[in-house]
Amino acid sequence: METSILFAILLAAALIALVGWRAKAERFRALSWAAVGLASALFWGLLAIGLRLYFWETYYSYFTPAWSRWLAPLAAVFYFFVGLLLRWIALHLPGNPAITFLLLGGLESIPEHALGIYRFHILDIPLLEGSPPLSIFLFAFFEYIVYWSIVLGLALLLGRLLPTPPAAS
Repeated sequence: METSILFAILLAAALIALVGWRAKAERFRALSWAAVGLASALFWGLLAIGLRLYFWETYYSYFTPAWSRWLAPLAAVFYFFVGLLLRWIALHLPGNPAITFLLLGGLESIPEHALGIYRFHILDIPLLEGSPPLSIFLFAFFEYIVYWSIVLGLALLLGRLLPTPPAAS
């Protein structure tokens, strides 16, 4: 697990540096809510579907009923709104909002993983058995920074493709 954590930290740090260099505050502020919401929904929805498909037997089947597999696409709806919330908070805090967005995304992993650890008992699953909760939280924080970096990159791409609303006069 330590190698995974170190890799996640290094990758997240590299992505934060890249975002700090390339996604200046003005560029993030110009990013529409639609681009962020759609990018969040697309990435997290596809990730949820993929994870359910490939890790059902080794992970999800231990704590969710079989019918829940069909609910994976609903992650797109949930994360559409999470992305908008993170964008809104990032725009209202000091500093580069793009970096703040990523750090908030990392923090968003904490309640999700707390739910997994303390409500769904994921540490009893053979895949994670013996892992201390702190290492799960630490890995998840940096893992989610990587995920939200992908969302941000996708949002920036969508921001170029989506029509921009006319400026208010």
